[in-house]
Amino acid sequence: MVLFRPFVEEDNATLLEIEKLCPQGNDKIAEAMDKSPDTIARYRLYDNWNVLVAEDEGKIAGWIGWTLKQNSDDSKYGYLTEVIVHPDFRRKRIATELIKRAEMNLKENGAAYTYGYIFEANDASNSMVAKNGYVKVGEMQMQAISAYKKANIFSGTSVRLAERGDIQNILDLINNYNLGRKHFVPYTTESFETHINDIPGYGMDKLWVARSGDEILACAGLWDISTLAKVYYAKENASMRFLGSVFNFLNRFTAMPKIPAENELFVNQFLTDYALTPEGYNAMSNLIKYLNNSIVDTESIAIVAFLTPDDPMVQVTEKFKPLAETWNIVAKSLDSQDLSLKPLYLDIRDFIM
Repeated sequence: MVLFRPFVEEDNATLLEIEKLCPQGNDKIAEAMDKSPDTIARYRLYDNWNVLVAEDEGKIAGWIGWTLKQNSDDSKYGYLTEVIVHPDFRRKRIATELIKRAEMNLKENGAAYTYGYIFEANDASNSMVAKNGYVKVGEMQMQAISAYKKANIFSGTSVRLAERGDIQNILDLINNYNLGRKHFVPYTTESFETHINDIPGYGMDKLWVARSGDEILACAGLWDISTLAKVYYAKENASMRFLGSVFNFLNRFTAMPKIPAENELFVNQFLTDYALTPEGYNAMSNLIKYLNNSIVDTESIAIVAFLTPDDPMVQVTEKFKPLAETWNIVAKSLDSQDLSLKPLYLDIRDFIM
C-alpha cells in the first residue's frame, strides 16, 4: 500500500540517491543536477512551497514538489517543480497520484492553474503529464554560451558593477522590459533587494550595467548556481561525445569550449535580471562579453540564459552561437478557464530542476 506524507529532513539522503537514478532525457541524451548536500535547499527560494513523499512498504518510492505563486493582481497559480518516481516503483500510478494531490492542495489555496517545464527529450515525462491533463503552452530554450576565452569588447558602451544609486534606473529598465509578460510582478526597491539578497550565490556584487554616457542601456546579473546544484550529463549523444574528444585534443594548442564527459560535474552561471532598451542590443552584447571575461579563469564553463522565442534577448545571444536545448512549457487549468501563458516571464528560481 502506498502512503503519502510531507517531506522530513531525514528523507534528504534517500531523495538525493533516487534523483541520481532519474535524469531528465532519454536513452540518447539525459541531464541532471547534483543538489547535494541538500536537495530541498532550492525550495527555500520561494515563500510558499511543499514536498510530498510517497512510500511503498516503508521505502520512499517518489515525491513531488510545488510552489504557490501570486500575480500582481493577487491571482494565484502553482509551479510543479518536480515529479520523481524511483524506477523500481514505476507503473503503479504513483506519479499520477502525486500530481493529483499537489493539484488539490494548490486549488484549495486559490491557484487557478499550474505549470512546469519539461526537457523536450524527456519522452517519458512529456507523455506522463499529457496523460494527466497538461498541455503544451509554449517553449523556452536553455542557451549555454561557452566561456573559454576572452572576448573583445567594443567601444561605445562602458560596463561596470551596479551601484546603489543605479537601483531605480535598473528597476525601471527591468519593469519596462518585462511589461505585459505573464507571471511578472513589477519590482519595487524593497522587493528587488529582497529578491537579490535571498538567492544564494547572487547579490549586488553580481549585477552589472552597460552605459552610454550616464544612460543605462542594459543590465544583467550572474547567479553562481553551484551554491545549490552542479550540472552533469548522465547520457551524452554521439555528437557531444565526438566534439568533446576533438575539443579536448585541440585544447592542447588553443582555447576551445569545454564539453564535460558523462557524469562529470560542472558549474554554470545563470544570466539573471537582464533587460535592455530598444537601443541597447550592442550594449547587451558588450555586457555579455564582459561577463564572459569575468568567468573565463574560473571553474564555470558557460553563461546560461533561459529564453522564450519572443524575448528580444534572443537577437543578442544568437550571435554567440550558444548550445541550445528546448524545453516544453506545460500547464493545466484548475478552474476550467481558458489558459494562455504568452508572453511569459521566466522566473530564474524555477531552473534549479
